[in-house]
Amino acid sequence: VTGIFDDGKAGSSFMSFAVTALDALIKVYGESQRVYHYATAVSVAETLGAFSTIGGAMADLTGVNWFSNLSALDGGDSIIAANDDIPECQSSNAKYDKAKCAVNQAKLSVAGVPYLAYHYYKWFNFTQFKDPNTTSGGDGSDVGANTLADRFATVTMDSLDDFSRDRSTKPAWGFNFFYAPPLTFIDPTRFIPYQNGPLFLPVIHRGGTELKLTKADGTGGTASSGGGAGNGYDCHGNPVTGSTTSSAGSITVNHYSDLAAHSAVACDGTSGMVTIGDSGHPKGIYSYRAGSWIDPSTLTNTAGSASGRTTSGSSGGVPGDMAKKSWTALDATSWAGLDLIWIVIPIIFIPIPLPIPFAPPWIPLAHGAALSGAQLPNNTVLASDNNFGVPTSKAYGEALNSWMTKAPAEMRRSKGAGTTLDKFGLGGLTKYMDVKDVAAENLTGPPLVIEVEKAIDGIPTSPGTGQFALENGAPKGLVSKTRTMRSLAKSQVYFSRPKDDAVLTWFNRADGKTELGSLYNPYWQPRLLPNTFLEQYLSMELHRAGIP
Repeated sequence: VTGIFDDGKAGSSFMSFAVTALDALIKVYGESQRVYHYATAVSVAETLGAFSTIGGAMADLTGVNWFSNLSALDGGDSIIAANDDIPECQSSNAKYDKAKCAVNQAKLSVAGVPYLAYHYYKWFNFTQFKDPNTTSGGDGSDVGANTLADRFATVTMDSLDDFSRDRSTKPAWGFNFFYAPPLTFIDPTRFIPYQNGPLFLPVIHRGGTELKLTKADGTGGTASSGGGAGNGYDCHGNPVTGSTTSSAGSITVNHYSDLAAHSAVACDGTSGMVTIGDSGHPKGIYSYRAGSWIDPSTLTNTAGSASGRTTSGSSGGVPGDMAKKSWTALDATSWAGLDLIWIVIPIIFIPIPLPIPFAPPWIPLAHGAALSGAQLPNNTVLASDNNFGVPTSKAYGEALNSWMTKAPAEMRRSKGAGTTLDKFGLGGLTKYMDVKDVAAENLTGPPLVIEVEKAIDGIPTSPGTGQFALENGAPKGLVSKTRTMRSLAKSQVYFSRPKDDAVLTWFNRADGKTELGSLYNPYWQPRLLPNTFLEQYLSMELHRAGIP
């Protein structure tokens, strides 16, 4: 049965189609997010009746309402009109007079339209679509080792379930070579004299899933000898160990001027550590870009603030010019066994158990690998050192570094990954949406100020006559010549993840820290805010002057 999943067989062909279809579906979801994002802006304008308000103002000036049929929600169906309960102005009412109700019902004021326009300006600049597979990080950020676009890659890797990250069998009872059931068969009856045979049969498994780095053009990164913990990353995105050698991607020098000696072996993305700063060149990590060494701290992000020098670490960000277009999986299994043979000591006839290992624990039992995303050459696709945020020694659950599974893992690597390959440039990490300035706290979103007006003719007035008659003090508009009353309100979305909520314990942060706002987590909720003095002053002055 398993043979149908061999290369070129029906199972492999089906999985290739299924993986490609799944990647395409992810792409569709990503683009639908973009469409929904911009459609939200149109929806807000519709539900507030903005088109009707603008159209009415233009009709007063030009005699033509250009937006009369633009939105089905305008008129009696806007959210403002829906909250102004005038029975004869319900569209289902037989006496419904759209023209009369458009004047008498509450609506967004013309003076309130600039408030809405300003909100859109702030709203569109609060979030941004980012691409983790471009040289600049997709958001205009620096191209150093900790680009803003790498946030998505980091979150993706941190969000992998334990099985995807590391499928290795775990040691048991304090022995690194011993594994708990059900992967270890134990027969306690072998301790009964003369019951010869296998005492236990452990199965050792190593495996995991990696997000692989490719070149900027998506053709596949070259595997190199980058180490685990290090001071930076080489030009292939591999974390490197600081040393005194001159090999590309592993450069430590005394002075900044000494970096020139290593330019011949460097390529874009190579990091070099300067331990003693020269004049104008502080000590720290420098990045090789377009034929010169650049201090990443001099680069700025879209907000104009310094991006900061890169830091050390064995995991974390990688150069933003490394496209993260492929997922690879590698699994390797080996086995061993221990026989218990009873022998009899001559003369005294005492049975003695003799343990005999009948197979070393590196005998290949099974292996498998697959790739989804950009197709990479076989010699690099399953490499352990061109992955994101995973040290070489830990890649694929240590399948390539464990003496127990190295043989079957290397057998699989020489064959390359399975044929579940994407053939249309999909897969890997796709474009995503996040807050634009990730260096800010982003605990609050842009506020929305709404000014609603209602014609005095549509408001019940005092029925008093004679000495009880009251003068109508509402000002007249300069354009519509109607008397109106207005109301001003403001709302805002804010980000708040609970830290010590007694009910929402599932969502509490274990570390008790305040989480900053992002579009990765759904802890956004709305609230009302008081209007500022300037907002109230402008509204009252425009109203007093009769400006609609």
